Amino acid sequence: MNFPYGILVNRKGHRFTDEAPGPVDVNYDHISRAIKDEPDGIAWVVFDQSIHDVPNWKKSIRTDQPPIQSGSIASLAAACGISFEGLEKTVLAYNAACTGGKFNALRPDGLSTRGIDPVKSNWARPIDRGPYVAYPIMAGICFTYGGIKTNRNAEVIDADGRPVPGLYAAGEATGLYYQVYTGATSVLRGAVFGKIAGENAADVRFWPLADIPICRI
Repeated sequence: MNFPYGILVNRKGHRFTDEAPGPVDVNYDHISRAIKDEPDGIAWVVFDQSIHDVPNWKKSIRTDQPPIQSGSIASLAAACGISFEGLEKTVLAYNAACTGGKFNALRPDGLSTRGIDPVKSNWARPIDRGPYVAYPIMAGICFTYGGIKTNRNAEVIDADGRPVPGLYAAGEATGLYYQVYTGATSVLRGAVFGKIAGENAADVRFWPLADIPICRI
């Protein structure tokens, strides 16, 4: 979750996406997909020592492995196993495109690049204060964008649009998000529709056999 403050490069040492179009929890989705489409589905985020201007940035590192670190861009690339010529050229072009201005780590600050493609829209500062640091990044799946279709009662809907009697679903097994995930809503939808599903499953009116007379002996 820290890549907006650095640059993302592929095995050729090239940038391939805008690392910081806005808040990371709104944009990490499509950036993860862009990483997946790169050679071998891997990218590296590259920082210099200015990353320490970001409060508590290490808390966003989701690995127990140390970073790859080196005193020069070329040796950093070699340590990562990526093209040092490509990375050196990329960093030089990126640094030259940084426009300067006031950096604000806690909100989109409009510090963008100019004259390179892809642009970096926010938090664009030169990478020129060694030692340099890199972390490899691969995409992962934390929930689906499809899933089982349900109605407002959390009942599972079949292919003909009819509720399946007695079958309920809630949370990340169900479809809700389409292209953009709204941060912090995953647990909320599980709680809301989980409650609805539980209440309806316990309500005799929703039971599949509720309309069949029960013989008591």
